[in-house]
Amino acid sequence: MNGFKAKRKLRRFYGVICAFLMTLTLSSCFDFVEQIDLKSDGSGHIAATLNLSKSKTKVSSLMKMKSIKGIRIPTQAEMEKEIRSAVQLLKQTKGISNVAYKTDFTNYIVNISCDFSQIESLNAFSDILANRFKTKISNSNRYYYHAQSHVFERKFVASNEWKAKFNQLGSDNTTQFADAFYTQIVRFEKPVISQGNSLAKVAGNKKGVLLKLPFMDLVYGKSSLANKIILTK
Repeated sequence: MNGFKAKRKLRRFYGVICAFLMTLTLSSCFDFVEQIDLKSDGSGHIAATLNLSKSKTKVSSLMKMKSIKGIRIPTQAEMEKEIRSAVQLLKQTKGISNVAYKTDFTNYIVNISCDFSQIESLNAFSDILANRFKTKISNSNRYYYHAQSHVFERKFVASNEWKAKFNQLGSDNTTQFADAFYTQIVRFEKPVISQGNSLAKVAGNKKGVLLKLPFMDLVYGKSSLANKIILTK
């Protein structure tokens, strides 16, 4: 795919998604869930879900408006079009296959999933979705997997730019994000020996790690998605 066309599609997509996500400054209650199934060879499956169903009444009302605080609100048709455009871009990304998506504009839930052939492809998927927010929540967000040592690692550094943008909203708006969460679930073929995030929990069968964090804690750097997980050899 022509690089310029790809970038142009992405910029258009980011703009529409960013405008839609600005409605969160009033709806505020949402969940972003990331589920990764990692195989021992470094390939796997990822599914990312943005769920605004807790605020669907408010979001539905906002979607009927043409603009809010000077920002144009995209229509459902525009959202569908741009999501399909992003999915098409993912399909053309090296190492990514079986791309699928679902949209539910009754409950305002969007899910995008795919298979990845290697950890670099997982990073490519993560980058594309992170850019949906126009500015990334982190300055550094990278996955690493060492097959020989059986170590899976995520590095994450919160973005000062996001912190500054949220401060501009004022305390009356930012406190409304108390019910917004980011959840990551990582499942493995081998049992977990140890993991390095004090807020994460290992599954009962030892083959998964759950990390659920308040969204605002991530924005302000009070907690982190960073983790180092060591698996049985």
